[in-house]
Amino acid sequence: MTTPLSWRLALGAALLGSAAGALAVQDCELNGKSINTNNGAETAGKSGMVRCKDRDSGLLEREYELRNGDSVGLSRYFRNGKLAKEFTITANGPHEGLEREWAPNGQLVLEFTNVKGNTRGLRRSWYEDGSPKAVEWVGDNEREGASAQFTPGKQLASLRCGPKPLLAPQVDDAALCGFGGSASTVSTYSSSGKLRGTQTLLAGVVQKQAVLMDNGKPQEEMERQGSQRTERFFAEDGNKRREKVWNEAEKPAMLVRESEYHASGSLVRERRYTLTEVGGRKRNRLSTDARFYLNGQPQNKETYTLDGETELLDQQRFNDKGLLASEGRFALEGRYGQRSVGVHKLYYENGKLAQEEHFDAQGKPNRLRTWDESGKPTADDQLFEDGSRKAFAR
Repeated sequence: MTTPLSWRLALGAALLGSAAGALAVQDCELNGKSINTNNGAETAGKSGMVRCKDRDSGLLEREYELRNGDSVGLSRYFRNGKLAKEFTITANGPHEGLEREWAPNGQLVLEFTNVKGNTRGLRRSWYEDGSPKAVEWVGDNEREGASAQFTPGKQLASLRCGPKPLLAPQVDDAALCGFGGSASTVSTYSSSGKLRGTQTLLAGVVQKQAVLMDNGKPQEEMERQGSQRTERFFAEDGNKRREKVWNEAEKPAMLVRESEYHASGSLVRERRYTLTEVGGRKRNRLSTDARFYLNGQPQNKETYTLDGETELLDQQRFNDKGLLASEGRFALEGRYGQRSVGVHKLYYENGKLAQEEHFDAQGKPNRLRTWDESGKPTADDQLFEDGSRKAFAR
């Protein structure tokens, strides 16, 4: 019987060592007798441990279990004659049970359990000096998992809490994650030992978090208050440049507001969102989009509403004194199209009305009224589709 393709693929994926080592000639034996593993006739129906050594050095490179001619059971790989990796293969191919790896110095560096070819339960790793590198609990989905990673200097590098304590006794995540009834604040560090961030946790949920840049200034911040989550993002100089607010009472969380800031700290744009139900489905949609001058005055504001299934845009523009410069309504058509509706207005710098343009249901202008800067009417014309006009009867 020839070696199954699934085994050969697993063998290739697991093979350790350099490319040169992979090309080395191996001598293999089964239960003490020399065999050619490439000749299925020599392994057909046989059981036992196959051991293969490098022909030149005589060092053991791999060994695996045969059951009735199939590669099933324990499998080990060696590096320079020292055990480097071991795992167990099932009859249909996937790894099953305990899997471990060792460093060249003999230190165990990885240990976890496979269930039908997938990691489940506790997964641990170590640095070559034996200090912990990571402890992780792997569940059926990410929400069921937890992990803690450490720097070579044995400082906490990252922490992800699960729905309950899962990492004991290797890591006291009950205390770190605030499962004792009171909040816990933990710090995380870079491999160089520099403070990288802080987290405040309660019952496994991050209540407040700061991620720091190399210069020690904040890069990101997050804070929860009730069902509201606020995220802040900073430039290298430490100035806030963006902010997002989420409503976590909705599943998934819905964006409520996002703001953008100039390098000076001035708010330059703010978008707000609202949850609406269209066709029986909830949808988070943009409700307002406002921009601001650097002097703090409004620059323009766009307001989005629904009239049945038609989305309407009310647009306002302002001068840098904060006075209205123009306003009008549009019916949005498709992804990019829009149709003017209602009355569109223009204003002078002094805030007085300068012009009114009226549109019919098809978006065509049908009336134009104008005033001078003192507020005196100067024209009131009916507009026609050929571009001509005439004054309305007085």
